[in-house]
Amino acid sequence: NYGAFLEKDGAGFRGQIKLTGFKNGDIDLSRASWIYQVGLKGEFQKIFTIEENEKAGWTNLKLDATPSTFTWYKAYFDSPDGSEPIAIDLGSMGKGQAWVNGHHIGRYWNLTAPKDGCPDSCDYRGAYGSNKCMTNCGKPTQTWYHVPRSWLQASNNLLVIFEEIGGNPFEISVKLRVPRILCAQMSESYYPPLREWLHLDLIDGKVSISDMKPQIHLQCEDGQIISSIEFASYGTPHGSCQNFSNGNCHSPNSLSVVSK
Repeated sequence: NYGAFLEKDGAGFRGQIKLTGFKNGDIDLSRASWIYQVGLKGEFQKIFTIEENEKAGWTNLKLDATPSTFTWYKAYFDSPDGSEPIAIDLGSMGKGQAWVNGHHIGRYWNLTAPKDGCPDSCDYRGAYGSNKCMTNCGKPTQTWYHVPRSWLQASNNLLVIFEEIGGNPFEISVKLRVPRILCAQMSESYYPPLREWLHLDLIDGKVSISDMKPQIHLQCEDGQIISSIEFASYGTPHGSCQNFSNGNCHSPNSLSVVSK
């Protein structure tokens, strides 16, 4: 049950209800009082934590097991080497919550967007509409969920899943987010970065925001380098990331200046 004013709606089953099979006869619950209970036993026992997870009495899951609803799953994984951001791919699951070493990484609900409706190009100018600049048609709303490295240990990290509608936990995987392509676009009309707003000359009124130029800073994580710069244009370029092209106004020295 869900929706507005849920607390004012009747709790429990409605109609005639009987429990049968008892030696002393049936038990009529048609006029019994019902109440709501918030939360699950597993939550109260904190079986998603390292200290308390054995309270659940887990059983091994077979590879050919039928996906079930309202089920707790757990597994252990080692932390990947390196310093890249880590995520858990829950694309094979349905709807529920996930914990890593007792830390709640969030709720997931793998709804798939309609296949149609995404335009080839996007322009936010003009009147707003709910279908303007739609992206990722036919894809889930989200499948990767970030796990901070500070929550992890070198090995035996505990992953606990509570699944509500059924999914395949055998396809859950640990991913590394390794950026390979970076794109940026800036206009002379953009404001300068926030750190420049604390400049003493600006605070003292010696210069105004309009006197300060916008900036772009691209950098790699430790141990990585920018291997090449594929496109740069000082002018009016067309397109978007990975599909930029020179516009009617373009400085031919743009790429050589940026590559220095």
